[in-house]
Amino acid sequence: MYQKNISIDINESHPAYQWAKRQSDSVNAMGHIGTHIDCYTKVPEETKYRTSVHIIDCSQAMPTLEQIEGLDLADKSLVLYTSNLEQNGYGNPNYGAQSTVLDSGVLDAILACQPMFIVIDSYGIGTHGDEHIDFDKRCESHDCFVIENVSLTRAMLDHLIALTISFDATAASTGKRCDVIALSDTQY
Repeated sequence: MYQKNISIDINESHPAYQWAKRQSDSVNAMGHIGTHIDCYTKVPEETKYRTSVHIIDCSQAMPTLEQIEGLDLADKSLVLYTSNLEQNGYGNPNYGAQSTVLDSGVLDAILACQPMFIVIDSYGIGTHGDEHIDFDKRCESHDCFVIENVSLTRAMLDHLIALTISFDATAASTGKRCDVIALSDTQY
């Protein structure tokens, strides 16, 4: 079994770090850069998990109801590979402009399948702003948490078996820095 850290860690020279420091609520903003888990209304019961994965290639389009219905996602991480980070890099205008928004009905279908986490290689599953937060809160009400800005590559899709997810539940921000380790059957 091979392991690879697929978290994005942002240093002080990165534009996203500089942006977060300039915000009026910089503590909260700092929690929402790089790889993080959103926790607006609650946090997961544990601070470390190992989950099997179900991967959907969303590089051409976000999933439809037909792709979700009937999936066995209970206690798994649903990994949404959008190719946004791989193609555009993190935190630049092209990254923020690529739409990785789930349809509201598709999100309901995902939540009905009871995944523990939705893991995405982009800024989130809802449009920037209120919908983004509302979608995250909907997930939390189903004990599912969204992990954003994970460094996925196309080469990983056929080999990713599981994820190890850990985070600091005591962090003051609603976005909590998260470490995501990919477990695979081959090295990439």
